[in-house]
Amino acid sequence: MRPNLPTAHSPRFASRHARLLLVLAASLWHISVTALVFIIGRSGRVPGQFDQKGLGNFASDGFMYQTEVLELCGVLKNQGVIVWANWPTQLHVRLYSLPVAALNGGTRFDILTIEPLNLIYYLAILILVYKLGELVFSGRAGLMAAATVALWPSFLLHTTQLLRDPLLITAVLVLMLSVTLCLKRDYAWPKGLLLGAAGTAAIVLIRIVRLPMWGMVWAIILLGVFFLIVRLVGQKRLPAGNVIFMIIVTAVVTITPHFQSRFHNQQLARRRGVIAHEEVQQLPLEEQMATHREGFNWRVDSSGNVVPSEAGSDIDQGVHLTKFSDIVRGVPRALAVGFFAPFPNMWFRDGKQVGGSGRLLSGFETMLSYVIECLALFGLWRRRRDVAAWLLCLVMTLGALVLGLVVANIGALYRLRYPFWTLLIILGAGGADYLLRRTKAATGVSTGHAVNHESPGTFHS
Repeated sequence: MRPNLPTAHSPRFASRHARLLLVLAASLWHISVTALVFIIGRSGRVPGQFDQKGLGNFASDGFMYQTEVLELCGVLKNQGVIVWANWPTQLHVRLYSLPVAALNGGTRFDILTIEPLNLIYYLAILILVYKLGELVFSGRAGLMAAATVALWPSFLLHTTQLLRDPLLITAVLVLMLSVTLCLKRDYAWPKGLLLGAAGTAAIVLIRIVRLPMWGMVWAIILLGVFFLIVRLVGQKRLPAGNVIFMIIVTAVVTITPHFQSRFHNQQLARRRGVIAHEEVQQLPLEEQMATHREGFNWRVDSSGNVVPSEAGSDIDQGVHLTKFSDIVRGVPRALAVGFFAPFPNMWFRDGKQVGGSGRLLSGFETMLSYVIECLALFGLWRRRRDVAAWLLCLVMTLGALVLGLVVANIGALYRLRYPFWTLLIILGAGGADYLLRRTKAATGVSTGHAVNHESPGTFHS
């Protein structure tokens, strides 16, 4: 018998073909936006926002990193891969030096030279968002979520810059997807090992790229273990792969801090910061939070001295969380900040780094976020018996809460919130898909037309 291979007219082929076209469209879109940002910077049309290399004031870290990238290109060219891999710098800067070295040998830097790596991050994030949406809700919800992330203006602009954020978001989504797969499907031990390897890579990357997020990694793993136990008790089965995965990631998150000295060379910032994150990690949790929050009140000037911060977007600057009771009392306000900031009274003021247009853009995005938050409630209701949906919701809520407690600057909050905002968008897309299906069903009933309903178990009403 001839094998049943997909043909050009089969749904399977069409779906794969459509996905490839969407990836191509997303690639062209990101390259076009990056080129436009570069042209705006090179032409000097917006001198207060972009320099001639396309680096933006809203992502000012790139101004410091660009010299390190060129230095690493020289190290790679003259001293080899081993020296380059161990050169004291941050991991994301090391990775950005690869496309620059490949394209021009490290002779010049602009955002077009780092676009190959930024494009990989961008596509990886969209694919991971799609897979999570498809896994928890449906393919249509996954596509809506990926499209929303792809077109989100500030996220799109940030992915054209020289930042650690795209690498961090990718690592967080890989960890979330691996845990969610374990909650949604049963695996034999070989696939459990593969999932464990993906989860391990994500955990180590998060540890290296954003050390203060380590508490959130623990939260994700503990929630995953709890929900897996709930699921296994409910189905009365014990898939070997799922158990192996959870054992691996729990072991990894436990022992990884003992290898911190090995990661030190991948975390060294050329410019000294206000906070020494490795030292802060040794403090009790409430002291860590208080130290990080206090750090937003200070900055390091060009001479290396710590001076009071002059940021124009501070929020609740007078709040000090020095005791556990302070943290408990601050939870309601922190949730409000995490979910609803920047508040409307900030939308129409000029920002110090982003100006009036940047504040208006943040106001527009915040209004969209309010709509997505409402839709997310419908998405959670739709999957209220699905532990994977609760995992997304709780991780997103914990992320917003912690950021509201720790981050006292709206610009920093905006960037640090992206890993958790993608989870909110997935839940919102699930809610939008649910409402669209219910509307279609109601319209079909009222007009007498037949309606194709989802398979049993999709709606838990």
